[in-house]
Amino acid sequence: MLTVGARIREIRKSRKLTQRELADLVGMNFTYLSRVENDRLDDDQTPREETIQRIASALDADADELLILARRIPDNYRTRILSQPDVFRRILTLSDEQLSLLVERAETAEA
Repeated sequence: MLTVGARIREIRKSRKLTQRELADLVGMNFTYLSRVENDRLDDDQTPREETIQRIASALDADADELLILARRIPDNYRTRILSQPDVFRRILTLSDEQLSLLVERAETAEA
């Protein structure tokens, strides 16, 4: 499974940035960024949402993807889930097949 650190490194390299350059853009210590990219952080050291948001912005990357890989629920997701807990509780009980069908139907309805 891809980790947030591996994904950040992958995007950073595709943007042809060094760790020092990205750290400077984000306003963080490059040794901390190195530890993030190499998954050398304790659980209590996982980057906060605002840090991941700044990294995503500097990389022009999908912040939600990075937050989810960091096992952080983006605030906008949390708000939506908490606004309709019964709906999301029902979604959690769906099989993968049922969930795929639900997504297909939702996408068809959007079109």
